[in-house]
Amino acid sequence: MNRLSAVVLLSLVLSLAAEKAAAQDKRGFAVNVGIGISQIKDKDGADTFDGNAFGYTIGGEFRFNENFALGGGVFGLGTADDEFDGVNTDIEVKGGEINMRFIKPLSDSLEFFGKVGSAFYTADLEPGGSNGLGDTAVEFGVGLDIGRGNLALRLAGTYFDGSRDESGALITAGINYRF
Repeated sequence: MNRLSAVVLLSLVLSLAAEKAAAQDKRGFAVNVGIGISQIKDKDGADTFDGNAFGYTIGGEFRFNENFALGGGVFGLGTADDEFDGVNTDIEVKGGEINMRFIKPLSDSLEFFGKVGSAFYTADLEPGGSNGLGDTAVEFGVGLDIGRGNLALRLAGTYFDGSRDESGALITAGINYRF
């Protein structure tokens, strides 16, 4: 009976150590890039600009453990067009972001994540050039990382809630590479 208890105890300790080692393998720096579709909205009185475009994101992060990472990067929501105040208008949005990513591993090759952060951006209008649009936004997002080893496919969605009735959304597919 003592021998069986020792084997069970040793198995438990080794499995916990292996789990901890696997979690430590995910610590460190990573870079990611994604492309996809975006939406830009701006409300001005009774009129609303609502246009879609092609967007991108390029970022990096440091993953502290299996469940938490701090990151940042740049993004572009592209140039969207819509009729705004009776004029055909193009708005281009680009900026930078800082965020926290909360990660839930679902299996060895699949992780779900949520992120929250702050974005700073500029918006250029045509006709009229930049009219001072742009400011800071609260950023919320969710996504999946699919892959083993250092390389994963990343599917993500991010919503930017601007401070002056401006908002944007970006849905991307891309890659995440861990060093």
